Amino acid sequence: MSAGESRFYAIQVTGGMEERVALIIVERAKSMGLKVKSVLVPVDSKGFLVVEVDNPGILFHITRGIRYVKRKRPIMVREEEVVRLARPIVEAPKLSKGQLIEVIGGPFKGMKGRVIEVHEARGEVDVALLEADYRMIVTIPLDIVKLVEEKAPG
Repeated sequence: MSAGESRFYAIQVTGGMEERVALIIVERAKSMGLKVKSVLVPVDSKGFLVVEVDNPGILFHITRGIRYVKRKRPIMVREEEVVRLARPIVEAPKLSKGQLIEVIGGPFKGMKGRVIEVHEARGEVDVALLEADYRMIVTIPLDIVKLVEEKAPG
């Protein structure tokens, strides 16, 4: 391995604590002045993180003492595997005011609503939920809504 060439290493962590450990690793790397190029929390692989570093010794220093790290020795991962684990960006549906949508994730999952306003720059949409007991307008990320009715009423 030549100088400056980074490699990917998998770290086994307690299931459900992947994001917390990733944040701890990033903060420790900053405070210790160590170079961690990237940290990936795979959506489909529970209990693992993938960290990109030049030297696995750096990873040992950063993860030492973190109680959610199960296995102290990192496992080298090929770049092709990392690309496969990284989920591609899903294009959000094109929405316009008045369309009927269904929420497919989050606390309002399964509820239907009408689009009030679309904030494409922020990746959010304001929705008036139809199944609430009173008029409830919520702001929801575009990637957790599904278009139900193509055209707006009128």
